[in-house]
Amino acid sequence: MRSTITTWPAPGWIVTFSMWDLRAGRARFIGIGVVAGEPEPHPILDILRLPIRALDDDSGPVPGWIARSDIIDVVPPRY
Repeated sequence: MRSTITTWPAPGWIVTFSMWDLRAGRARFIGIGVVAGEPEPHPILDILRLPIRALDDDSGPVPGWIARSDIIDVVPPRY
């Protein structure tokens, strides 16, 4: 699955994402979170990463960051 997202979502936007287990050939984690900041360089890999946080205290865990290729869909925040 390739991401159709061509620009980074702004802080506060909601993202659904998947992280793949390349050895198994399937998604190992599918989640939803809120963009927590601007894209930042990964300390080792030559990619940008996007910090995210959980939707609220009752939401499931999310990783600290995702790559643009992990994003499935984005939704603007509710005001």
